[in-house]
Amino acid sequence: MSEANASRSAMGSLRPSMRCAVVRQVIVGLAFLACFIAFRPSPSFGQQSQGTQNSPGSQSANADLEEGKRQFEQNCSTCHGVDAGGEVGPDLHGVAAKLGDAAVHDIIRRGIPGTAMPGSSTMSDRQVADVVAYLESLDTMASPATIAGDPTKGQALYQSSACPTCHMIDGRGGDIGPELTRIGAMRGAPGLKARLLDPGAELPKVGEGVFGGRWTQYLVFRAVEKDGHVIEGMRVGEDSFSIVLKDSSGRFHGLWKPDLRSLEKEPGKSFMPSLRDTLSEAQLEDLVAYLMTLKGTQ
Repeated sequence: MSEANASRSAMGSLRPSMRCAVVRQVIVGLAFLACFIAFRPSPSFGQQSQGTQNSPGSQSANADLEEGKRQFEQNCSTCHGVDAGGEVGPDLHGVAAKLGDAAVHDIIRRGIPGTAMPGSSTMSDRQVADVVAYLESLDTMASPATIAGDPTKGQALYQSSACPTCHMIDGRGGDIGPELTRIGAMRGAPGLKARLLDPGAELPKVGEGVFGGRWTQYLVFRAVEKDGHVIEGMRVGEDSFSIVLKDSSGRFHGLWKPDLRSLEKEPGKSFMPSLRDTLSEAQLEDLVAYLMTLKGTQ
């Protein structure tokens, strides 16, 4: 007799009152287990509980703002600017009030998966709390970021150029380059302008941070097959034995590395041309002003 049949036979042999008692015990046990799982603190809860609450202003009570500023300048200013006004990363003025202390604490600690924002494993919880308090103190200050251009002119310039061929906004456009639907919320104006002038420099990196792999996006490779055929494309996938490249027309090429004559990175190269000699300074400012309005659904 199988174990399942044996179990059913055993239950069937019990008196009705005993069967009810057994069922009640099972239900109570499952309910207890569910409560235990629901109320057991998660690993992130323990990190956020030290000086991190959801209510605004909670970080400032015991925070060291000078230490927070020092930690920000040391760990965050490369992307967000010394004044937090935005560079490669976005302007952070007002972010603590908008998201809440706990959310900002969690972003600093864990990063944002799928973006160039890494988590920090070098700062202590106290130092992270100090950084959050420092950012909270900036909420009362005006953002130093100023955009001189006219976004209306910039939008007309964007639409009349080749930009929509490669970039997508709200589901319309090409997919050769990065989607721009939320670019104004993800980048600062100086960083955007720098990319328009030199698209191949400082390519964005995503990954796990200090101790994990960092993946350089839009990195161009030049592959030469054994018959001499050359393929240039942006890397969209790679492992030890294969690589997938996306060429300038959007076609994908899956290549087996042992079958290639050579495979080389082309640092600094980009399918996007520089606008340095194409647009005037005023037009560049207009285009940046328009891109900074693209913040997606708020």
